[in-house]
Amino acid sequence: MPRKKPPRKDYVIIPVYLRVNADTAYTGKGVTIAFIDSGFYPHPELEKPDSRILTMTDVTPEKFKESDFEWVRASSWHGTMVACVACGNGNSSKGYYRGIASAASVVLIKAFDGKTIRSAAILKALQWILKHHKEYRIRIVNISLGGDRNESSKRSRICKTIKKLNQLGITVVAAAGNNPTKGVIPPASCPDVITVGGIDDNNSNEEKMITDYGSSFGRTSDGFMKPEIVAPSRLLPAPMLLQNEIYEESQTLHALLKLPLNELKVKFKKQIKKTKLDQTLINKKPKEIKKAIIERLRVEKFFAPHYQHVDGTSFAAPIVSSIIAQMLEANPKLTPSLIKMILTTTARRLPDIVPEKQGYGLITARACVQRALEETHLHLVEVSPKILKHRIVFYYHDHHAKKVTLVGDFTAWQKDMIVLHKVEEGFWRIDIPLLSEGSYQYKFLIDDKRWAEDPLNPLKENDHYNGLNSVLIVQHSS
Repeated sequence: MPRKKPPRKDYVIIPVYLRVNADTAYTGKGVTIAFIDSGFYPHPELEKPDSRILTMTDVTPEKFKESDFEWVRASSWHGTMVACVACGNGNSSKGYYRGIASAASVVLIKAFDGKTIRSAAILKALQWILKHHKEYRIRIVNISLGGDRNESSKRSRICKTIKKLNQLGITVVAAAGNNPTKGVIPPASCPDVITVGGIDDNNSNEEKMITDYGSSFGRTSDGFMKPEIVAPSRLLPAPMLLQNEIYEESQTLHALLKLPLNELKVKFKKQIKKTKLDQTLINKKPKEIKKAIIERLRVEKFFAPHYQHVDGTSFAAPIVSSIIAQMLEANPKLTPSLIKMILTTTARRLPDIVPEKQGYGLITARACVQRALEETHLHLVEVSPKILKHRIVFYYHDHHAKKVTLVGDFTAWQKDMIVLHKVEEGFWRIDIPLLSEGSYQYKFLIDDKRWAEDPLNPLKENDHYNGLNSVLIVQHSS
């Protein structure tokens, strides 16, 4: 699909597909994404010209019927905007503000009971997907909310259910959260989840403009580093809900803004109740009224008549989910492990953000789709390294590598002591003797020039060179 110019010159927010350099030839067609969120509304960007909403369901005690979703509620906006960031077709902007997966089908699962988001509701939503995934051909689950319980993955029923979904070929993506002083909790802390943190790209597609967003990060109770990847989290375009006061205010403000100054005051006097602006402005000069209108639009984030810009990792996660939908459209045989491998090995680490906050780095949308097209493996080893009775086995997967070397503190970081063998095209392996008990750090050196963490090992430590080392813990059985 060719890139479209904005229908109006004052559409100042850049679409997401341009900001992440997505391959617009892929739109997620034939792929279904399930969204677990607070609430939803059947937005025209998902419904017209043909509905891509396969079902809307409520797993909370409120037990909404599909007709109940037709009413706009305070809880409707978050989930709707999350789904539209990923899959909206941009029909209110002639396709300009479409999501990266603008042709994907969606399943919308409400997990908010009108009072709070509970881990129990997220679990019920995941269990619903377990039961119905074949019926709706669900391949991706997006969770842009967190639960109310923090527990290890070994105890968490949420994490255990996500593991089952992974085994069924369903990739789960979760937002890291927006508080850098607090760690991540289930579902974002689950090892089988692709956890998405945030960056601020300052409404640009230039890397030099990227700054830290301030999302949640850190080590989970199991010792895993989260997030795995980051995506834009600020100034993201999202279509507004219809048939409510906020939408009406945006329409009114934009209509007034277009008026010539000699007509503005008369029209403003008639429309002021819809604008929520101070009544005393009626007595001000037209230029002051116009200035107040512009400021109100800025404060409320109404950058276009039908759109607001939104912030948070809640909206970074669906960007990643939409890129995964592109990958699955390009190669439907991809497994969750291969998807995670491609995302993390193509990510670009950012120089001015500490590694713990960004994981493997910024998602590279076009490279993800290209790797998906090239991938020939149907299955991949789930964990590396594997500690056996008398040896340790390391695996590495890279179709572009010509040489892979294992380097770590157990080799005194010497570069050519342990060279992996190519088992088959793109798949490498080495067996080394069992090490003494303890904690070791290591990396792979690719083609004698590129350092890489082990993407199959979730244990990491800062290498103090703007990167992470993989961590191997050896414990001998008694």
